[in-house]
Amino acid sequence: MMDLISGIIFVILFIIIMIFAFSMGILSPYVGRKEIVSIIVIGFVLGTIGGYFFIYPIYQENPYVVGNIQGLFTMEDEVINLNIPSTSNLSDISSKILNLEGVNSVSTNGFELKTSTINQNQHDDIESYLKNDSAVETYKVESNSISVNLKNDESSTQTLGSLVSYLSNNEQISSEFAFVHIKVKVNANSVLDVREYLRDNGYTILSIEGPVQDTIKFLTNHMLPFYVIMVITGFIGVIVSIAGIYVDSLTKFFRRFRKSKTNRP
Repeated sequence: MMDLISGIIFVILFIIIMIFAFSMGILSPYVGRKEIVSIIVIGFVLGTIGGYFFIYPIYQENPYVVGNIQGLFTMEDEVINLNIPSTSNLSDISSKILNLEGVNSVSTNGFELKTSTINQNQHDDIESYLKNDSAVETYKVESNSISVNLKNDESSTQTLGSLVSYLSNNEQISSEFAFVHIKVKVNANSVLDVREYLRDNGYTILSIEGPVQDTIKFLTNHMLPFYVIMVITGFIGVIVSIAGIYVDSLTKFFRRFRKSKTNRP
């Protein structure tokens, strides 16, 4: 993501380009009236180039800027969902994440188990088993995997172990590997720092959810297309060029106007 200093630099560079377009307009009396159209066209081109390199990158960051501002005022947590191999030291990982600034809680709320091939009869038996497990909230059984979401956030490893035993003893299905779902509740204004820590440590982030993320997704989905921004910045270049062309005439007009007011009795 673009930081504040980069954004300011991009805006300054776009302004410099517009100053150049304005300067070309000022020089129009010296190149002749026939060249005014060319100056306006060049102003449009400069505007689109400036928009492409400096304005559109800033515009793309608007949803995140709005989200960060919202994060300063919202009291609701954002939720980062992770996939951690079941063979990992879940207690140690949870403890380290919990000690990060802005993290309010860390819990396990489900798992995904990769298995050998599951036939239709086994599929039905497994669904019946999961349906009767009081710890299971939702589940999905596929040809070689089982996904489970739990009611109790702390029962993932116990439920996973029971399922692996059931598959092996009752269905003759081998379990190859499993990922435990970790749910991390974070203050909205700490999401970026926590996300970077998780990525730097090789953790797989499944999703980030919450009111701030909803705002970011909404704004991202309703942004103006790329070409519209180019047209808008192109017309800004045209307006600046025209302002440069007529700035001398406007300056003389206002001077005469002020002079006539001064000379009135």
